[in-house]
Amino acid sequence: MNIAPFISVILPVRNEEATLPALLSQLCAQDYPKECFEVLIVDGRSTDRTRELVQRIADTTDVRISLIDNPKIRSGPGRNCGIHAAKGQYIVFIDGHTYIPSRTLLADTIKIFQETGAACLCRPQPLIAKEETFWQSEIAAVRATPLGHGRGSLIYDMTYTGFVDPASSGASYAAWVFDQVGLYDEAFDACEDVELNVRVAKAGLQAYTDPRLAIFYEARKSLSSFSKQLIRYGRGRVRLARKHPDTFGIGTAVPLAILGTVLLACIPLLQAIFGRHAVWALVIPLGLYLSVICFSTLALARKRGLISLPTAPAIYLCLHLSLAFGMIRELFSEPRATRTGSSCVFSEADRT
Repeated sequence: MNIAPFISVILPVRNEEATLPALLSQLCAQDYPKECFEVLIVDGRSTDRTRELVQRIADTTDVRISLIDNPKIRSGPGRNCGIHAAKGQYIVFIDGHTYIPSRTLLADTIKIFQETGAACLCRPQPLIAKEETFWQSEIAAVRATPLGHGRGSLIYDMTYTGFVDPASSGASYAAWVFDQVGLYDEAFDACEDVELNVRVAKAGLQAYTDPRLAIFYEARKSLSSFSKQLIRYGRGRVRLARKHPDTFGIGTAVPLAILGTVLLACIPLLQAIFGRHAVWALVIPLGLYLSVICFSTLALARKRGLISLPTAPAIYLCLHLSLAFGMIRELFSEPRATRTGSSCVFSEADRT
């Protein structure tokens, strides 16, 4: 009789009482032997009822659910705490504000690991919430466009299957990978997963993506929260480039160029100081950028209707300018020392 490989599912969370019960229900309903996987909830000192709900669910299911305290709060230390506690041959990371559309996610994960020999599995992570607000729907639509996410990224692609660069969407690993490449760098407040996946790629380990592994994410519910998220991502991009200079490319610099052009083109004194030609050198790139936004908005409006005409430009501008602002903040901040080991001391409320 073949025994299924043991899987550790790690959920680094904070204040997820609204979405975590449904997510745990989806995990507990997986078509995979209950004795062959565990769910590790690594909680970053939630101030809502997240912990209470986890304990309640753990007492009513046959799935092994553990609650681990993450005093450092951020996702990087939380992921490391989960790795230290994990007993699985394979480790799957899932965020708390997600929805699992398939009951065979875990079974498919093992099947693809075994069939491909990959060390890392990537997955599509489209912004598709079961119940969306207006702004969530609009933000999700913009993010799925070529102008709304990184060039070459497959994170929203629900069709591609094959070996890939793990950088943008690696999420599941053979447990030995962390012995080879190390843990998450806790100096990162964002992009800690991208940084780890860069090390996975540099180690020559293979990564594979498959739509069967898709997990749906919730978009931010407002432009302000969306902006805060992208500012963090911008800071993470700069930290990534500092640690891995080879990851810096044109795509990384574009938000900075956009912000600089917008700011400089809006200064009336430029013409007096630098002359008319210098101003045109700024206005022309700005005009080209705004034209690209217009074309992308029109293409989106053809699919979604006229409602996208006023909202999409605002979201595009929010996306690119927030990224750039975060990058500038980090450029003028003192670099944080790399911390790939976890000093996290955790307490565990375990149901076995």
